[in-house]
Amino acid sequence: MKSIISSMLLFMISLVISGQETYKGQVKDSNTKEILPYVNIGILGRNVGTVSDNVGNFQIELESKYDLDTIQISMIGYKSYIKTVKEFKKEILKSDNILLDQEITELSEVMLSGKKLKEKTLGNKTKSKSMIGGFSTNQLGNEVGIVIKIKKKPTYVNQFNASIASNKYDNVKFRLNFYNLKDGVPHESILKENIILTTDIKEGVFSADLSKYNIVVEDDFFVSLEWIEDLGKDGLMFSVGLFGSPIIERKTSQGDWNKVGVGIGFTVDVEY
Repeated sequence: MKSIISSMLLFMISLVISGQETYKGQVKDSNTKEILPYVNIGILGRNVGTVSDNVGNFQIELESKYDLDTIQISMIGYKSYIKTVKEFKKEILKSDNILLDQEITELSEVMLSGKKLKEKTLGNKTKSKSMIGGFSTNQLGNEVGIVIKIKKKPTYVNQFNASIASNKYDNVKFRLNFYNLKDGVPHESILKENIILTTDIKEGVFSADLSKYNIVVEDDFFVSLEWIEDLGKDGLMFSVGLFGSPIIERKTSQGDWNKVGVGIGFTVDVEY
C-alpha cells in the first residue's frame, strides 16, 4: 500500500512540475451562436495546436511555460481571437465557449476578357507509387503543400489535383488552403470561405472542382491540404518526386513552416 501511495504522489508531482493541463471548449459565432467547425487553434510559432471538430469542440494541452506566448484562434470569414495563453486559460475556465466575430469582406469581382484563355496544369505532376510520402504527424492542423509558380496574371484556379499512392482509410476529409507568400513561405490565406474536401479514392488522382470559389491570383501562391480529422497514423500516402516544387509543411495550427527536399504530387488546373 505504501508503495502504491508513493507512486501516486510521484505521478501527481510530475504533473505539477510539467504544468501541463488540458483545456476544452467550443467555438461559436458571437452573434448567431452558430457552432463553427474546423477552427484552427494554436500557439504562434510553438507547434502546439489543434483543430475544432465538426461541431466546434476542441481540446488542447497547454504547459505553463507557454503562458506568456500568444494563442490564436482563427477561421476564414472571422476575426482572429488573439490573446496570451494565460489570458486564454482564465477565459476558458470561466466559460468554455470561444466566440468569434464575423469579418466583413468585400468579394472581388472576377472580370473575364473576351479572348480565349489558355489552360495549363501547374505543380508537381508525379504519379509515383515507389516514392511516397504523407502528413508528417497525425496532429490536427498538420499541413503539407507546395508553392505554385504562375505563368501570367491574372491566373484563374479551376481545379486541385492530388496523386494518392495509397489510402487505407474508408473516407478522408481535408481542408484545402491557399496562401500568398512572404519570404518564400506561406503567409496569409487568400480564400473567402473554407474549402472542405472528402475522398474515398484508394489509389489514383483525386480532383476537386474549384470553379465556384472564384480563386484568382496575381502572383505565385501556396496550396496545401490540412489534416482536420483524427483517423490514425500512416494510412494515407501521396506520390512524391525528387524534382519540382519542394514540400512545405507545418505540424499543427499556427505552427512554423518547414521545407522538405522532395516534391509531393499536387497540381492545379488553371487558365490565364
